[in-house]
Amino acid sequence: ALCRLYRRWSEGGVGLSITGNVMIDRRALGEPANVVLEAGAQLDAFAAWAEAATVAGNHAWMQLNHPGKQSPRFLSPETVAPSAVGFGPALSRAFATPRALTEGEIEDLIVRFGTAAGLAKRAGFTGVQIHGAHGYLVSQFLSPHHNVREDGWGGSPENRARFVLAVYDAI
Repeated sequence: ALCRLYRRWSEGGVGLSITGNVMIDRRALGEPANVVLEAGAQLDAFAAWAEAATVAGNHAWMQLNHPGKQSPRFLSPETVAPSAVGFGPALSRAFATPRALTEGEIEDLIVRFGTAAGLAKRAGFTGVQIHGAHGYLVSQFLSPHHNVREDGWGGSPENRARFVLAVYDAI
């Protein structure tokens, strides 16, 4: 279905298409049936998608994402985030209070973003986009409300931006 859709857009003259969420870790999904690209993935389906999406010579970028704490309880019994800050009473039935990421887990996620970007390139996508909006993990790191860490990953705006800059460097 993705190949048909993106081929139609490519043939229709789109200059750049950006995929929806492609998760970098199958243990952390934002919605049911999310596409996941991580180490060990079979690239055939991704290559077919990229080929269809660029058939008319346009660009197709893969949007890389991790939901952080924004993964529904029914998908993720345990969620992670920069800090153990929940969404509050209005959303607590749908989303569990996350566990704060360890330093090692943060480093692993940075590597996962870089790995996914490399795999997207190998599959034939012409670029990637770091999904840093809508309350997902990158956004959570940037937010002084959701990121109350007191180490090098939190506190000042510079420290809170450290995660996305490390992801960018890994890519």
